[in-house]
Amino acid sequence: MAENSLTTHETPVVRVDFAKEEERAAIVAKYERGRGNGVQIDSWEDPEFEVYMITDRYGFLHKEKLPPNHYSEKYLHQERERQMKWYKMFQKWEKYSHSEKLHKRVSKGIPNAVRPEAWKRLLEVDKQRKPGIYEAAWQKARLTSPDIRQIDLDVNRTYRDHIMFRERYGIKQQALFHILAAYSMYNEAVGYCQGMSGIAALMLMYLDEEDAFWGLVELLRNKKYAMHGFFIPGLPRLLRSFDHHRSIRQKFLPKLHKHLDKEQIEPSLYGTKWFLQCFLDRAPFSLTLRLWDMYLLEGEIVINAMSYGTLKFHQKDLLKLRFEDAVGFLQTMGSRQYDDDRMVNEVLVPCMSELYRSKLAIQQSPTEEVPPDEPDFGSYLATVNGTVQTNGVTHDDPETAV
Repeated sequence: MAENSLTTHETPVVRVDFAKEEERAAIVAKYERGRGNGVQIDSWEDPEFEVYMITDRYGFLHKEKLPPNHYSEKYLHQERERQMKWYKMFQKWEKYSHSEKLHKRVSKGIPNAVRPEAWKRLLEVDKQRKPGIYEAAWQKARLTSPDIRQIDLDVNRTYRDHIMFRERYGIKQQALFHILAAYSMYNEAVGYCQGMSGIAALMLMYLDEEDAFWGLVELLRNKKYAMHGFFIPGLPRLLRSFDHHRSIRQKFLPKLHKHLDKEQIEPSLYGTKWFLQCFLDRAPFSLTLRLWDMYLLEGEIVINAMSYGTLKFHQKDLLKLRFEDAVGFLQTMGSRQYDDDRMVNEVLVPCMSELYRSKLAIQQSPTEEVPPDEPDFGSYLATVNGTVQTNGVTHDDPETAV
């Protein structure tokens, strides 16, 4: 009995995986050092030696010259006129934030120069931000996140053809790493899932580091976007989005639906990035931005409508293609040229109206897809309140340090 009693009350042994602890610390240290201080970077990791002809207006690098009309005077003039209208609207944002005028201006495309402020307002970043939480989440992540290795791998392959993310351990790669690591602690139900890096990088192209973090928080927390269900284990919302899309194509595109069924082309073969990332890397970047403008204003309906509209727009071509060619066609939209205004105003907007009328605009979120409450960062938050941060590195605050 005594022996059994001792066994019953035996203190459990806590096993620490020192190899993983060391790996996490080594990865974090590389991002904290950045590109200086003798950091070793393999040549395959850093495209510094590559020669590019030109950088486009969005920051992407190209080896070939861009078309002559890429910066047409007419387009730039129109862009400047729209900028002035947006600046005036920002001054009376409470008046316009839920107005028909805002919807019309977003559908015309947010001028690139005002996109940072517009996205920040559409995502209500200032309302979401809580002092100290982002830094506390990062401090916890750098010590305990189980996702550090995967985040590091994905940061190294996210938009390496973009001027911001070109340099290994450069400023924007550091920011992307911080955001994803911090979010893995902020929402442990999700942690980190592949696909989030592209979204966070897009936010970083237009928002500063902490604003981009809170933008990511809003995308996964707000029911309007319902992204939480896309990234929790099992990706339940993605699977249901495929079913929903299949119902839409069957109802509105019966001939094409029958053809795709015959070829055994399921939505999962072409639609993953459509739904998971709102067409990132699946449409030309200029069109992707227009879709994201609409998405941040309208929410989930934009993804459902554009997925339907894409099939509708390409229906004649798709009906002629067999399995391999049809899937390839839908996966390589990004390499084609589109009239962005036409795709938004003659394809997306009418398809949104059709789905609203048919009550197929959005899905309802099951209880298990509701994001968890904000965690209590306890000692990490207390530590942050006694520190100051510069360039992503935390130092003791001389006013509070003992």
